Amino acid sequence: MPAGSDTLCPNNHRHWQGITPMKIGITGAEGRIGGFLRSGLDPKYKIKSFTLAPQAFESTVADVSDASSMPGKFEGLQAVIHLAGDPSPTGSWESMLRNNIIGTFNVLEEARRSGVKKVIFASTNHTQHGETMTDSPNELDMSKRVMLRLGDYFNPSSIYGASKATGEIYGRLFARKHGVQFVAMRIGAIGNDDTPLRAVGTPGENYVRAMYLSRRDLITAFTKALEIDREFTVAYAVSNNGRRIFDLRETNEVLGFYPQDDAETFFAGQK
Repeated sequence: MPAGSDTLCPNNHRHWQGITPMKIGITGAEGRIGGFLRSGLDPKYKIKSFTLAPQAFESTVADVSDASSMPGKFEGLQAVIHLAGDPSPTGSWESMLRNNIIGTFNVLEEARRSGVKKVIFASTNHTQHGETMTDSPNELDMSKRVMLRLGDYFNPSSIYGASKATGEIYGRLFARKHGVQFVAMRIGAIGNDDTPLRAVGTPGENYVRAMYLSRRDLITAFTKALEIDREFTVAYAVSNNGRRIFDLRETNEVLGFYPQDDAETFFAGQK
């Protein structure tokens, strides 16, 4: 086979340079990011989708917050992208406990039992940006000009952010104690329309301009996370925004993710 070529196997998944595609699971595959990753990763990986309820696309129903529903779900998978949970910055403690903390623990435990090599965790920018926000979890305080680093201590702006920080801590435990590689992706702001212009004129405009994550950069970031061979990694999944408040240098170096897009290009020429 010529270098760089690929062929289709009978199940319509590609063999890239003759290599059988990695089998990965995606929890919360019915969500916005889940949809982007299903379509963006499908040509290169064999994907098994997990959803809370039956969908129009092929999926396996699993409630990650219910440990009794998890045994056997991850058998045969090499990696799991864990997106399932409550994504609301204003969500209740009860929801965060059940869906984000217990749910993440259950996913890690089933990954351990099933021999899954890696879990990629949908963490959030909200784990740190209490340092930069107003009283609202989605409004940037422009008087606070800082550049946060991955090693800076957690400073969540909401119960949601705290629940995701807890998920990162459990991931560190499972990586060290059980050998499950763990990648925490601190995801920025991503919308259905792949543009930050949806926030123009709203209180959240500055936040979105700092945290914007393009669909292209999302796919690249998660591809890099699937490829990295490292016990424990935390990385920023945000585009290379002119107004960003996260220092991307460590993410560039460790994950090999160099985002291509910048929210400010959408605002060029606007007053």
